[in-house]
Amino acid sequence: MPQPDGSSRYRWVQDVTVIRDDKKAHYLTDLGPEGDFKYVTPIMIPSFGENTVAELQYLAEKNRQDFYWQRRAEEMLEGSTLIHDLINQEEEIHQIIRNRSVFGPSYNHQRNGYSQVTMERRLRTKREKYYKRTMPV
Repeated sequence: MPQPDGSSRYRWVQDVTVIRDDKKAHYLTDLGPEGDFKYVTPIMIPSFGENTVAELQYLAEKNRQDFYWQRRAEEMLEGSTLIHDLINQEEEIHQIIRNRSVFGPSYNHQRNGYSQVTMERRLRTKREKYYKRTMPV
């Protein structure tokens, strides 16, 4: 929103649009800087003529005072271990594919002397058999 000094800053604005004499009329109310409304969810409250402007403004004000869902979402994000668990799962899958065992924090050992090249060769043979053709190298 343009400011009197010519700069542009994000502001929280309430825009009420009504129909007066078959014409749209907009009433903008500047409620303050965006930072003051960190937890507020921007919403549109439609009305098809059954509500007064005052009722809709009351609903908007009620929404600006209700922080429950935003704080709940933040709490869930803070307590989430989804990304950490996903990274650990990918590391474990990589170790399984590479046929490695982990014995302690810093010791990895290849099990059974199973060759990765042999596994890739068998997989390639299965693919060729499935597609009934020789695959390019």
